[in-house]
Amino acid sequence: MDDKLRTYLEENNGFYRIADARALGVSKGTASGFVKEAGLSKVAHGVYCSEEAWPDRLFLIQLRNRKIIFSHETALFLHGLSDRESAQPVVTVKRGYNASHLKADNIKVYTVIPEWFEIGLQEIQTSSGNTVRVYDRERCICDILREKKRMDIQVFQTALNTYFKDQNKDIHKLMKYASEFGIEKLMRQYTEVLL
Repeated sequence: MDDKLRTYLEENNGFYRIADARALGVSKGTASGFVKEAGLSKVAHGVYCSEEAWPDRLFLIQLRNRKIIFSHETALFLHGLSDRESAQPVVTVKRGYNASHLKADNIKVYTVIPEWFEIGLQEIQTSSGNTVRVYDRERCICDILREKKRMDIQVFQTALNTYFKDQNKDIHKLMKYASEFGIEKLMRQYTEVLL
């Protein structure tokens, strides 16, 4: 069983969740005992890391909150659509989710209807090599357009210009999302100017 947990620890870059160990079929006692045996440090309730683990705030936020998706400024940075890493991580949750603990941790929270929550969901690696859930580039552009009044204008303009200059942009997907979010007319105006 120790080999299975050590492999899990290596595959997760030195991070360890009791809940994940339990999902692997490990008893609660063995999962907890491994923490002491491997000399892991507690970083949150049920979350531990080894001395070799690189600090990764976004990954830790996700480990503690499995029902979030990184969005807006944070997602723009992860996708290279912004050169500014937001001091305040930004996430999206389903409407009705109690996000008071996130706000208390200085995390900016957007809520959406359940039908919109997983549109454009993908996984991406942070600079520390850990995988987090994030919205794809087209969803990011739609989100910032919908929240333009709450966005830093420079971040907004940089993201749009960078996206529309990129050869890998997917205008068909962008317009499909814009239609689903009810901003197709507004998106067309920006598309006509920036293409």
